[in-house]
Amino acid sequence: MRCLAFTSLVIGLLIGTAFAAFDQNRAGAVLKAPDDSSFTSVAGTFTVPSLTGNPKLSIWVAIGDTLQQDIVLKGGITYSGALTSFVEWYPSNTTDITADVPVRAGDSITVTVSVPSSDKATGTVIVENTTQSKKSTQEIPIPSNADPATLPSLAADWFVQAYQAAGELVQVPRFGTISFTQCSATLANGTSIGPQGAGVFEIQGTSGQIYSTTTTTASGVSVRQM
Repeated sequence: MRCLAFTSLVIGLLIGTAFAAFDQNRAGAVLKAPDDSSFTSVAGTFTVPSLTGNPKLSIWVAIGDTLQQDIVLKGGITYSGALTSFVEWYPSNTTDITADVPVRAGDSITVTVSVPSSDKATGTVIVENTTQSKKSTQEIPIPSNADPATLPSLAADWFVQAYQAAGELVQVPRFGTISFTQCSATLANGTSIGPQGAGVFEIQGTSGQIYSTTTTTASGVSVRQM
């Protein structure tokens, strides 16, 4: 999940300032854990937008290992001609949970991802469709390329993701504005913090065109399509 733009974001976050970076497929916010701490849980709620056509889009909440995002525990929804729900501990395979959590446009989805500070061999992802009163709780083993004894949990993520084909950004479906509300990230000491001041990502095409504008508040992240 690395990209050149991430370097700028990492520098900005390390010096304690909110920073914008540009990525060919993601828009949203990344919150860095304070020094000498880590995240044990990240949560957020969003409303499923009305999407049509063939382009693919995902909306997810996650805990990343570091700001480079090589190991990412996440859950959310994907649109690829139809709406589905999923959980994943990237780079392991995605698990489709649509049978337990069906998704329709207008539904309210709450995602909570958790990695205990005491034992990181297993993570938990809860995806709940509060509109339909459907919920899935998945225990996911750590990816085989990660060591639970040394795995950090330094990044809290709220993302809208487009997808690339042959290195080019595919057409992004019209999603308007996607707002993550009730956003929180819990630290190992039990303190809960919000996304205000997080570094933000914007989707940028290979031609340089910017496709999104992201803003953060004390408890929310908003991604507006341009």
